[in-house]
Amino acid sequence: MKISKVVHDQKLQLGPAGLVILGEMARVIELDRIARSVSKGNPQISIADILKTMIGLLAQGKSDFDHVKAIIGDEFFMNTMGIARVPSAETYRQKFQDLALNTDLESKLPKLSTKLWKKSGMEHEYIEKDSRKWVRVDIDPVIYDNADTKKEGAAWTYNNQFGFAPIFAHFASGWMINAKLNPGSTSFHGQEATSFILESLDLADRISEAGTLVVMDCGFDNKEIRKILEVRPCTDYIIKHNLRRESLEDWQTLARNEGKLVVDDQKKKLKVYHGSTYRELEGTGKMVRLVYEVKEISKIKGQLLLAPLVKVFSVWTSLEGFSDSEILELYRVRGTSEQFHSEFKTEMDMERLPSGKFKVNSLFMLMGMLTYNMLKVISQDMVLEKALGLKKASRRRIKTVMNSVIFLSCRLAKGARTLRLKLSCSRPWYEWFASLFMRLKQA
Repeated sequence: MKISKVVHDQKLQLGPAGLVILGEMARVIELDRIARSVSKGNPQISIADILKTMIGLLAQGKSDFDHVKAIIGDEFFMNTMGIARVPSAETYRQKFQDLALNTDLESKLPKLSTKLWKKSGMEHEYIEKDSRKWVRVDIDPVIYDNADTKKEGAAWTYNNQFGFAPIFAHFASGWMINAKLNPGSTSFHGQEATSFILESLDLADRISEAGTLVVMDCGFDNKEIRKILEVRPCTDYIIKHNLRRESLEDWQTLARNEGKLVVDDQKKKLKVYHGSTYRELEGTGKMVRLVYEVKEISKIKGQLLLAPLVKVFSVWTSLEGFSDSEILELYRVRGTSEQFHSEFKTEMDMERLPSGKFKVNSLFMLMGMLTYNMLKVISQDMVLEKALGLKKASRRRIKTVMNSVIFLSCRLAKGARTLRLKLSCSRPWYEWFASLFMRLKQA
């Protein structure tokens, strides 16, 4: 039968079912209590309502303050998120700005993610060797392109983009431990970067009892950072070595004399050497392992070269007991972290920050981090559930979580002084959704 007319019925409470899961997570981490601790007076619209509204919108990829206009008076949104009243766009913007400029909420938000991890039953991915095991912590700077804006803190970055240079710390599963928004011109060799690294590792220690393996790129190749990590208990590291002005010929000679030839492809005219050398960490007298890969390329696009092209890749590490190839592979796995950044930036639409004030954008990004971790809880639960009919995978992208769970069609039904959520989906999806909801209800 063809649809002949579209009618408006305000009595129907239809909406995205996944919001009820987020509402339960907000309750589990006691977001209301945190909101009350930074609230003043007795406002008509509470701070908790502002924060829950933001979580509900960000989980749908709606990152602009004006997006709230679409849910004003929406009883479904208010009931699922536990909100008394949805603010107007002007109130939403003004109250959140006041939170950023006049409270210490920013310092409290990363700890809420730690609490969410513990309460939701998240599990680590461990690196194991002999009788030891580590949780991996990747720390990466990212570029946020905010061209054609005059936002406070936006500046030219190291790769000649105009915007911000936030830094993120996350586990191997993608769970975000910590985040910090930085002006675009920030250098990651200063004290602020070191403080962020230590703060992130302290947060990671609260979640895991295993050792920590911190992995960073050459932007953090700083002797002061390595000195601190060398003496930090239960902490190992892999940091990409910045070659700066080192001679490629010297590296080639070292590889030929001391390295192991792991690839010798006569057809492609390619040789690859792996090896380790040790250099003194200035000011400590300690010798630090430097693992390298040296490539000799003698043919490019079928053209033989008069002299081989030498490429060097090397990493500092405090790990012992791992082969050179294993160390290099452990570092290269960090390429997955760029996918997590992409999910956060694009799928949650967090790149173009909504305010002209730096502190407001900084708090906004941390709210995005909390929402992202809530979606990660759902993502891991989807991986563990085998009956959903999804393609086998070790993780689910945020976009998949949004499309499959957050936007799942449902209806709120009132009766016998209770509210019930009626799902429109297959039986396996209903059973999984109800199981996750009840587990959070009991947390």
